[in-house]
Amino acid sequence: METQTPITPVPAKKKRWSLYQSIVDNPVIMKELRGRMRDRRTFLLLTAYLVLISSFVVLIYLFMAESVPISNFDPDFRQNLGKSIFGTVILVELLLVSFIGPGLTAGAITSERERQTFDLLKTTLLTPTALIFGKLGAAIAYLILLIFATLPIQSLAFLLGGVGLSEIVISSILLLVSAVFFCTLGLFFSNIFKRTLAATVTSYGSILFSVFALVFFIFGLAIMDSLFYNNSSTASANLAMAGIWIIVCTNPILTAIFSEMILIEEQSAFYASSSFMGYGSFGLLSPWIVFSIVYLTLTMMLIAISIWLVKRPEK
Repeated sequence: METQTPITPVPAKKKRWSLYQSIVDNPVIMKELRGRMRDRRTFLLLTAYLVLISSFVVLIYLFMAESVPISNFDPDFRQNLGKSIFGTVILVELLLVSFIGPGLTAGAITSERERQTFDLLKTTLLTPTALIFGKLGAAIAYLILLIFATLPIQSLAFLLGGVGLSEIVISSILLLVSAVFFCTLGLFFSNIFKRTLAATVTSYGSILFSVFALVFFIFGLAIMDSLFYNNSSTASANLAMAGIWIIVCTNPILTAIFSEMILIEEQSAFYASSSFMGYGSFGLLSPWIVFSIVYLTLTMMLIAISIWLVKRPEK
């Protein structure tokens, strides 16, 4: 009588990190990433992105070298040059991220409808949540690549000096939050409209209003307030200050500028006194904190609405 060899149980594999596993197991994000990284336009966009930022840095250097009658080896000049280069790179990155982000996601759902493959996606085992996060994750991953690709250019500021660790951390948070929000905004409009052109135009229209219209509005409001400040009461001045601060904290460019002003003038990364703008002294949260909270909240709301729009029946 033959004896059966006992079967040795195979040890279970160690569970991978949940975030990494969710990315690898999501077929949408893997398909989008492979398709995007094999496209020639991806590398052309990356090259144009770096060339544009480098051109601004060269112009800043040439302008300061010719306008300042101080030796280039002067420590103060080098620190000012380092701050100018770092600030220029961050502001240009914010502008480019604001316009590249929606362009990556505005056609995420509408292109599926135009190719008549959206109904097929909904009949698969893929959940609406996995579909939304797959489309969104691929776009955010590419934007993170663009952001990290500029680190060698930003490192010029470290060689010159004048840039601290707090500025690096705050600027990185602003860039990442802006990238996530603007990608989510394009995906949201891609769920609402049935055509890619309509979703793209609406996304860029919203960005133009939020980025440029508020910039002119804030300076106009500041000028009007400075004209009537002497004739106004303390309560109305504080109310005007609160309104200005809300607008500042909801605009990425103004948030970056005012956060830098607070770091330089008040040496604080988390709070500020309104006295640096000429108003009475009362505590205010730093703009980057309010900006991050507001935009992350809007991002979660837009993602939840996008998931609900995918779940609803097609009309």
